[in-house]
Amino acid sequence: MPRRAPLKQDALDQLVRRAVPARCVLDVGVLTGTPELIRAYPDLPHILFEPVAELKDAISATYRGVLHQIVTAAVSDAEGEVEIEIHTDKDNGAVTHAGMVAPGAGRGGARRTTAAVTLDGFLKGRDLPEPFVLKIDVDGAELQVLAGAQETLERCSIVIVECTADTLCERIAAVQAAGFRLFDLAEPCYYDGAFWQCDAVFVREDLHAQFFTRITDAADPALYETFRKGRWPLFS
Repeated sequence: MPRRAPLKQDALDQLVRRAVPARCVLDVGVLTGTPELIRAYPDLPHILFEPVAELKDAISATYRGVLHQIVTAAVSDAEGEVEIEIHTDKDNGAVTHAGMVAPGAGRGGARRTTAAVTLDGFLKGRDLPEPFVLKIDVDGAELQVLAGAQETLERCSIVIVECTADTLCERIAAVQAAGFRLFDLAEPCYYDGAFWQCDAVFVREDLHAQFFTRITDAADPALYETFRKGRWPLFS
């Protein structure tokens, strides 16, 4: 069996192989698409939240052949309107990322006002299959998204949240407080040789206990592996 690597696709492949239940994908901050989620769950409906309206055609092209709905709105902790800042590639003008900003804040990107929804409000009264896979990547307002998703989190089996070095601990704590166990830290990124960000992958506590074994006094050395050549002599 191939060795595990700290990649989002590896984490999702593991969850699919173990048959961790999932019936609908909620992708908050989709940009132009999340290929790992498409590959892992090609037959599930994908609800795609993206506040940059110009990306709608690119999203539709990415999800051609996949059941999906595009929601052109920012996701936050309150409904109404928010200001977002959009950043583009200086060479080709393509949108690289966008996020909510407070008045007077920001990093020099183009700004505009857009509609905002909460996940709890958006999902209320909608007949979507459960449990959900929830992915959040909104370049800064992840805690606000979680705050507006307290009921939604109860309906999720898997949660994926982008975390930076400065926000990793608080975001992990917020998802753990909602009843989830950390499953993986995927896609580590480095800036000037130092850790900058990763995707934290969580599984609901009861499902983690059902589908995965935890290390105990009777740990099985065959289940232990590290992401490097060879193995640590943990059980020698």
